[in-house]
Amino acid sequence: MFVVPLEADNDLDTVGGKGRSLSRLLAAGYDVPAGFVVASTAYRRFVADNALEARILDLARPAVVDGAGSFEAASVGIHKLFAAHRLSAELIAEIGKAYDELEAAEVAVRSSANAEDLAEASFAGQHESYLNERGATPVADAVKACWASLWTPRALNYRHEMGIDHADVAMAVVVQAMVPAEVSGIVFTANPVTGERDELIVNASLGLGEAVVGGEVTADAFVVDRNTLTADNPGGPSSLSDAQLAELGALAIEVEHTFAGVPQDIEWAYCAGAHAGFRLLQSRPITNLPPPPPKDVAWPEIPGAQLLKRQVAENMPDPLSPLFEDLYLRALFDVQKWPEGWEWKGNETRNWMKNFVVITVNGYAYQPIYYQGPGDWDKHMAKVRTAQEKRSWWANLKGAFALPEFMIVELKNANAPRWIYLFARTLRTFRKFPAIVRWERQQLPDYLAAIGEWEARSPAELADDELLAGMKSLTLAEARYWLALRNVIGTAKLTDGGFQQFLEKNAADGRFISGSFLSGFPSRTLDAEYAARKIADRIRSDTALTELVIVTPAPRLLEALRDHPSAEPVCHAIDEYLTDFGRQVFNLDFVDPALAEDPLPFAVSLKALVRDPGYDLRTRQRQVARTRRRDFIAALRFFRGRRRLEFLRSYWTARINYPSREEALFHLGLAWSTFRPLATELGRRLVAAGTFRQEDDVFYLTGDDLARAIEVKAEGMAFPELGQRAEEQRRLRFQRFRMDQPAAIPPLKHKGALSTIVSNTGDEDVLRGFAVSPGTVTGVASVIMTPNDFHKMEPGSILVCPLTTPAWTQLFPHAAGLATDIGSILAHGSIVAREYGIPAVLGIGDVTQRVKSGQRIAVDGDRGTVTILG
Repeated sequence: MFVVPLEADNDLDTVGGKGRSLSRLLAAGYDVPAGFVVASTAYRRFVADNALEARILDLARPAVVDGAGSFEAASVGIHKLFAAHRLSAELIAEIGKAYDELEAAEVAVRSSANAEDLAEASFAGQHESYLNERGATPVADAVKACWASLWTPRALNYRHEMGIDHADVAMAVVVQAMVPAEVSGIVFTANPVTGERDELIVNASLGLGEAVVGGEVTADAFVVDRNTLTADNPGGPSSLSDAQLAELGALAIEVEHTFAGVPQDIEWAYCAGAHAGFRLLQSRPITNLPPPPPKDVAWPEIPGAQLLKRQVAENMPDPLSPLFEDLYLRALFDVQKWPEGWEWKGNETRNWMKNFVVITVNGYAYQPIYYQGPGDWDKHMAKVRTAQEKRSWWANLKGAFALPEFMIVELKNANAPRWIYLFARTLRTFRKFPAIVRWERQQLPDYLAAIGEWEARSPAELADDELLAGMKSLTLAEARYWLALRNVIGTAKLTDGGFQQFLEKNAADGRFISGSFLSGFPSRTLDAEYAARKIADRIRSDTALTELVIVTPAPRLLEALRDHPSAEPVCHAIDEYLTDFGRQVFNLDFVDPALAEDPLPFAVSLKALVRDPGYDLRTRQRQVARTRRRDFIAALRFFRGRRRLEFLRSYWTARINYPSREEALFHLGLAWSTFRPLATELGRRLVAAGTFRQEDDVFYLTGDDLARAIEVKAEGMAFPELGQRAEEQRRLRFQRFRMDQPAAIPPLKHKGALSTIVSNTGDEDVLRGFAVSPGTVTGVASVIMTPNDFHKMEPGSILVCPLTTPAWTQLFPHAAGLATDIGSILAHGSIVAREYGIPAVLGIGDVTQRVKSGQRIAVDGDRGTVTILG
């Protein structure tokens, strides 16, 4: 028997997602149009009787067309197979009998695949439906057409991308009586965009609802309050009255309860006449529903402090995990050593260096800058000058070589001879600053040694308390490294910033910026890009591998390469790449894996490089070098006399010290690739003990919580309350992703030395930020919010993002320009943009909110503006 009643309780494989949902609605007593289901067994019998399965699967392969995977030819071939064979007489008879018993003049024939309308894969719009079919023969033909729609290009591609095996799918078909719909549409029992659970979203239009579902008409849109069932008024004529919206809202909430409280995407129709009311045509889970946003979010100010997204906080773009916030932020404080007499700000406010380097607001990291009044800094420096006046000229000279550049300036105001000041500045022009020398000779080797100590130990062989001890030790090592890195960054900022100030002061027309002179030098970033391009070139030299990379979805690409007999050299090169560059982090929070552990972003980038290599990197670097030399010669001609000497001194000071910033940053987060195996091993053991539900619960508790869990485990018991707390903290963190994080608390009113954003009004088309990499470019924007969006980066577009870390570097080869919410002249994005020779404006504040993907914008890296063109 191939035809079953719609109300019968059948399994998903027999009646498909749509059929199963409708049968549950009927069983619950809802008003659903009468009908029947042509079971998936009919589809399978048709395929088997005509020996189609092997031929279908052989055809269902993507082909490379214009450098991209395409299922067009596959779909045409499979549809020809279906067209060449008739339905069996037995099936036609069953369909005819069921149609006659339905006693409906016209019916809707709707696909119901066994893999559609599920929470993880809706297949919405991928398969065909046929309306207003009249007569047994047309209905039977429509059934076969629905079967064939299982193999449309879009359905084939959807399954291919989702990793659903074509051999596992089958198609049932729902046949229902058409209803005389006066109004129809869809209702979501939660806001599918914001995740708000107190909002029902209704789309409605006159007549049949297929056009609404397919996005073919502009429907009326309503937001209905779940608690009051009142709707906003969109203005003008409305397809539904307030009373109808309230009735529909109540009905939708009931349906959600029927499906165990899972938010639903419901198709409905409203019929007038003697039996007026709403009919339900479908209900399925809302796919990819974001978590509900937190309520009543406030971003409180701290009296006497300015909170900024800068320095280490720039590398923490997301809400922090509880374990990271507990271990790492405390470690940053613990490893600090302060000079004597640093309490120069008095007692009315805290000295920021006596507090946490980073604090959190709603889980987001900020650097607090504590202040008391505008005269505090001047008072402190007056004490410094007084102390200098009491020292001998020789002590002042030695001190000049131990002080940062900005402190040398203070020697001018001391009683020491002026030649000490001039001599110190001149000699230091060609000498690395002490902070960089210490980092190279001591701090980096110590950091790598601390990591190596735990890297050499197998997590599986360590006791539980040893795992936790290793996690804490590595966190301290990482915190110490940041302390060293901060000094390197400060040195780079002082030298680059001083150079930029000289140029702004002495070439006020803006003809020069420091980035023009500090671009195109060798770096780890470029080394990684050369290595990735070498892998892509090797793949392109092999036609079979090229096609494999183009047609294979990124999540399965590396596995497919390892299974290919010709890909061994490529796989070896990929392994070397991940060893050399795979421990860079996207986010300093160790909750997120590095590239070596989760190489999906690399696979996305590799596919893009194979498909579109774009420019030749070495050629571009030569162009950048030529531009640098041209600007250097122009500057020598522009500046005269003493200013030329000062230009050379400022240039060489920056040139010698500036590159160390990116080299030092390359190692940031390196400890986490050793930390995470320790943490996940502990999490695995606590799952086995019954405390955790999943091993990464370990990241959602504090260090003290983990110590307590270990103690309880040693007693042979579980501590499930901790697992529940971890789950609650996980949900809270994902809710916080929905917040609009301000770049500064309170908002900054102007640029400053500590600024990483520029304030823009909400209605201007010209957005202002920091000019960090010279040049201008006009193009379309690719708005990339997280590494999960890397696949959305269009080659040759302008990268628009919140900020960048070293692991984002793989997007730069495809970018024509860069614009970010957060950052300034020493941010990672500014340095890499210079290396790649692309215009960049950073610290715009809200560029990711103002610009949409596909919009045309103009980036002016000379003047620091981004113009929205349309």
